[in-house]
Amino acid sequence: MNPSLSIITPVYNVESYLDRCVQSILLQPYRDIELILIDDGSSDKSSIICDKWAQEDARVIVIHKENGGVSSARNVGLEIAKGDYLTFVDPDDFIAPETYSANMDYLLAHDDIDIIQYPYCNYVDGEVRDYHKPSTQIFKNSKTIFSNWWSGMPLEYVIWNKIYKRFVWNDVRFAIGRTSEDTCLVPEFVKRAKTVYISEWGLYYYQRSRKDSYTYVYDFKKHLDLFIAHATIFKCFDMFPDMASEKIVAFTRLFRRLITAKQTEPSADIHDCIVIVRQYFPTWREIFSSHNTDKLWLSVAKLLGADMFVKIFVYYLKIMR
Repeated sequence: MNPSLSIITPVYNVESYLDRCVQSILLQPYRDIELILIDDGSSDKSSIICDKWAQEDARVIVIHKENGGVSSARNVGLEIAKGDYLTFVDPDDFIAPETYSANMDYLLAHDDIDIIQYPYCNYVDGEVRDYHKPSTQIFKNSKTIFSNWWSGMPLEYVIWNKIYKRFVWNDVRFAIGRTSEDTCLVPEFVKRAKTVYISEWGLYYYQRSRKDSYTYVYDFKKHLDLFIAHATIFKCFDMFPDMASEKIVAFTRLFRRLITAKQTEPSADIHDCIVIVRQYFPTWREIFSSHNTDKLWLSVAKLLGADMFVKIFVYYLKIMR
């Protein structure tokens, strides 16, 4: 009989954290689970630790593969997961007791809920910081879900503080080589999920101090990946033409992400990204009819052209340092 919940954990060189992560999952009172550990070509003792846990608990499944990155590892987990529900835990993170019991009990009692989001905190040098616990809310229909997700709040871009019905991930996979792999998936979830619930139960501890973490450095590539992710989200506004003001805000986020990327590597070629910005640039009517406070710089950028504006603005930021 298949488990009700599949937990997917990509593992790469986390020997100092892995036991804590696995214990926090296996000691949950909610026991109808499978924990899929994807060893992504670790060169430390992580592989051995994975196998040890598989020997001690039949609910643990271990897959060893060549290193391909976090997205590739998660995709392997998605291929073999058997649960009616799916969730993700990164190997240097961990979860509070009762997290799965409370949220799975609610999901099983409310079959209309397709995705549940629960609280998380940043865990820095052994201390809890930045506790994220939006008020309990329920969102129904695509527009309401998108309205509360496109900006990353109160529905957050991250995948690991959520539990999903299995069908939400049918034919959906992470983009290989992207560091903003979860942000890119928001449009897919908006199209598929009919009801999303924000829960007050449980807690995900997100480790922020590990320097070899997948997500530690924000370099040019990561900023560019985030630009592409926000461009993917921006396309959803075509589905909801009455969200004009939100669309302007989303565009400013998109454009600023490109400027930040260029600032980190001034010599980089961003021609393809400029083409995207030009394609999405708001009309004069959209700019002046919005309630957004960025009307002035958007107007200047529209007059100068996106390419010239980025060059001038990056130069300005350089001389103002």
